[in-house]
Amino acid sequence: MTLDTFSNAQVQTQDIPSAGTIAFEPLHQRHAVLLITESLLVWAVPSVAFTVLLALGKIESSFLSAPWGFLLPLAALPIIFIACLLQAKHSGFAARTHDIHFKAGVIWRKRVALPFNRIQHIEIERNPIERAFGLSTLKFFTAGGGSADMKIPALGEQQATDLKSFVLKLAGEADDRA
Repeated sequence: MTLDTFSNAQVQTQDIPSAGTIAFEPLHQRHAVLLITESLLVWAVPSVAFTVLLALGKIESSFLSAPWGFLLPLAALPIIFIACLLQAKHSGFAARTHDIHFKAGVIWRKRVALPFNRIQHIEIERNPIERAFGLSTLKFFTAGGGSADMKIPALGEQQATDLKSFVLKLAGEADDRA
């Protein structure tokens, strides 16, 4: 029996490939509309409650007593629309031969890389709003965690199914090589 000698050579910083060269695919074109819809649903609850309480006189304020006080919740709408459009624009994924990447965020940016040989299983999730838009979220799980290690939202249903099959095939091949 031959034992291979262990080697752990140092890699120079200038020899590390740039992650900036990864070509990310944008998420589905309806991603922005999905984000806006979800945000408006969250926005509607406190806005309606505020408006009702103001109309019933439960909120006493000289500042809000003017008729324009009822328009105050509408001030958030442009911010919601702009934030959702920017979030959709700055999100994407990239599938490569040995790993999958996901990026998201405008102010707080996040990039996740997941090697195929670490993936234990993959789920396709479709909440009611995603189903209405024909979209899915692909969730990747690795060993030792109860929650998803990576989520790629706003994929078309067929795209999610195809990507799941592709990754599972390559993850199985990676396991066979290990």
